Amino acid sequence: MKSTFLDLKRALMTGVSYMLPFIVGAGMLIALGTVLGQFGLSTGPMVNLGYGLFAFIPHIVGAYVAFGIADRPGIAPGFAGGYIAAQIGAGFLGGILAGFIAGYIVNLLKKIPVHEYIYALKPMLIIPLLGIAFTALLMTFVGQPIAWLQTTLDAWLVNVSGTNAVLLGAVIGAMMAFDMGGPLGKIALTFVVGAYSQGIYGPNAAAFPGIMTAPVSVAIAAMIFPKKFNSVEKKNAPATLVTGLFGISEGAIPYAMANPLRTIPAFMVGAAVGGGMMMALDLETKMFSGLVALPFTDRWFLFALSILVGVLVSVGLLYILKKEPTPEEEDEISDILDIM
Repeated sequence: MKSTFLDLKRALMTGVSYMLPFIVGAGMLIALGTVLGQFGLSTGPMVNLGYGLFAFIPHIVGAYVAFGIADRPGIAPGFAGGYIAAQIGAGFLGGILAGFIAGYIVNLLKKIPVHEYIYALKPMLIIPLLGIAFTALLMTFVGQPIAWLQTTLDAWLVNVSGTNAVLLGAVIGAMMAFDMGGPLGKIALTFVVGAYSQGIYGPNAAAFPGIMTAPVSVAIAAMIFPKKFNSVEKKNAPATLVTGLFGISEGAIPYAMANPLRTIPAFMVGAAVGGGMMMALDLETKMFSGLVALPFTDRWFLFALSILVGVLVSVGLLYILKKEPTPEEEDEISDILDIM
């Protein structure tokens, strides 16, 4: 059971990882086209291309989740299952389900013995044909409850407000700050991308504090409270700050690994505050990648303020929670950071 769960998680992470370049590229096309269009430039094809790419998100995630389970033979059946998911209204969630179905169907087809004369046709003809057919057939029926769930989720996201909106933003921010690009953060990102693919951009704004708070806050803390950090941590702070401002949170991982019980809670609380502010203020963005989004975001001042408040909360908590390292701890932390 545990092995199956790990396989499913790995496949989902694979699908999300391969899907992200499409999401980022499409989002930037839409945002750039929208901004440039305000200056009278003809950007219709650019915006249409961005939205066109988003229409393929169920297909793409289905293909690469299946790839994570069954390797390359799973791609075509997974893509076809994603197509069916899009057609019946199951959307992003349906694409994920299609990928799981296609991956396991293809793995079963691989085990079917065939005559040696047609063995060469198995990977190029038999598996794609039967894999596509069975996946499409199953998705036509199994995808209907997912379509209902997707429609219900979309309706809730469109109408979410008040305390529910703040709580949603806080949870997204905290999950993404917990492991800084790890599995829990990718689960939150999966939800964000699902909303984004349906034209709902508030959760995407709430993700920004979750991505940026950890690296930016720990870098600032290392600069203004140097006694609480060792020499290697202080040396790495400028690079961590710069990459964090551009939406790369992995720079905070060595700091978290060196002292997880004092740093990760500080990151999560600050990110939750920032994410909650984003949703409470009804902020949205179609962009990705840190402060690059600001010029392309309406009410950019409030957007930046939400991130700043989250960062300041984390900096304050780091000051309270983090202790000055002893000489023995300093050597141990240096070893961890050098390995990273």
